[in-house]
Amino acid sequence: MAKKTLNDLGDLKGKKVLVRVDFNVPLDKKTGAVKNDRRIRAALPTIKHLLDAGASVIAMSHLGRPEKATPEERKNLTMDKVAAKFGELLAVPVTKAASDVVGPAVTAAAAALKPGGVLLLENLRFDPREQKNDPEFAAALAALGDAYVNDAFGTCQNDKDTSMVGLPANLKAAGKPRAIGLLVAKELEIIDGLMTEPKRPVLGIMGGAKVSDKIAFINTLLAKVDHLLIGGKMTYTFLKAQGVNVGATRVGDEEIEAAKPLLAHVGKKITLPVDYVAAKSDDLLQTQVCEGPIPAGFEGVDIGPKTIEHYKAQIKESATIIWNGPLGWFEQTAFARGTQYIAEAMAASAGVTVVGGGETAEAAEQFGFAEKMTHVSTGGGAFLAYVEGKKFQSLAQIDDK
Repeated sequence: MAKKTLNDLGDLKGKKVLVRVDFNVPLDKKTGAVKNDRRIRAALPTIKHLLDAGASVIAMSHLGRPEKATPEERKNLTMDKVAAKFGELLAVPVTKAASDVVGPAVTAAAAALKPGGVLLLENLRFDPREQKNDPEFAAALAALGDAYVNDAFGTCQNDKDTSMVGLPANLKAAGKPRAIGLLVAKELEIIDGLMTEPKRPVLGIMGGAKVSDKIAFINTLLAKVDHLLIGGKMTYTFLKAQGVNVGATRVGDEEIEAAKPLLAHVGKKITLPVDYVAAKSDDLLQTQVCEGPIPAGFEGVDIGPKTIEHYKAQIKESATIIWNGPLGWFEQTAFARGTQYIAEAMAASAGVTVVGGGETAEAAEQFGFAEKMTHVSTGGGAFLAYVEGKKFQSLAQIDDK
C-alpha cells in the first residue's frame, strides 16, 4: 500500500500538523493515572520527526467510551493525565486544550502554537459527532492545521470516526497534504510482508476466547501458515465441538458452530493442546492438569506442561511466528504459565516474531518480552481486520505516492 509518509509532506517549517494518535490507554479507575504507556511511546518517533522538521503538533485521540460512562467515570476520561504522561515521555511541554474538543478556546490555543510546540486536544469522543463522521466537526478540526498525519493504527478500522475519515477528506478538498506516520507505516510494512512473502516455515499461534470473533482471521491464517497452534479459551470450544466433555467451562452454542468447519484441519494444520490446567469453579486454588475430559465442576484456565513444551519446540523450528490471543487466563499469576512461556520462546526465537496487538501485546509487555519481538502491533482489532484483507476508509483518505 503505497501511501505518502512523513518524508512526502514537504517543508514543514512553521506548519501546524494535525496528528491522529491512538492514546486510548488503560487508566487506573480511581486516580485516572495511565497504567500502561505503550501506545504513547509508540507515537513518539512520529511526533519527534515533525518537531525536528520545524513543525508544531496538534495531537488528537479518543479515550475509553465516554458515551457509555457514568458522570463519575467520565471525569477520569479527560486527556489531562494522558497529556502529562505524553509530555513526560516526549521531554517537551504538552499543552492540554480546553474542555471542549473544538471551539474558540481551542482555535486560540492552536493559533498560539509556535514551531516545536505540542497541543493535545480533549478526548475526541467527548464530542458525539466524532463517531458520526460529521462534516461540521471535520471542518472544525481541519481548520486547526496545515497538514494531517494518521499514526493511529489501532483505530484505522473505525470507518465512522470523523478524525479518521471525515477530517482527512476535508483536508483533501482544501488541498492540504495527508500522510501516514512512522508507526502506521511500520504496521503496514510488517503485515504486508507476512501476507506476501514470509520466511518459512510459518507458524500461527491463536488464543483468546471466541472462535466466532476470529473465524475470518483463522481462515486467513490457515491459507498462509504451515501450522496453527490453538490455546486460550477457544481450546475448549474445539474440544466440545469434538464431543469432549469440558466440565464447567462455558462454551456457547454459537462458538461450537463456528468451530465445526475447522475440525477437518485438526491434526493436520491445526494443533490442539494435549493437556490443560483446570481449576475448580468455586475454588480457583484447586487445580489439576487434564488430558481428555475436564472433570465436573472444573474449568480450563491454561495450557498444560506437555503442550507448553510441544509449542516451544514448534516455535524454535519456525522462521516466522504470528501470535494473537493469550494462551490462558494470564491476568491470574497461577494461570499465566502458558502465555508467559510462549512469549519467552518467541523472544528467544531467531525468526520473525509478530505479536498481534490487544491483550497479546499487553501480555508480552507484562512479562518483559515486548522489546525482544520483531514487532508488537498497537492494534488488536485493526491487526485482525488488516490481515483478513479488509479495506480501511481511513487509509483510503491518505494521499497515494
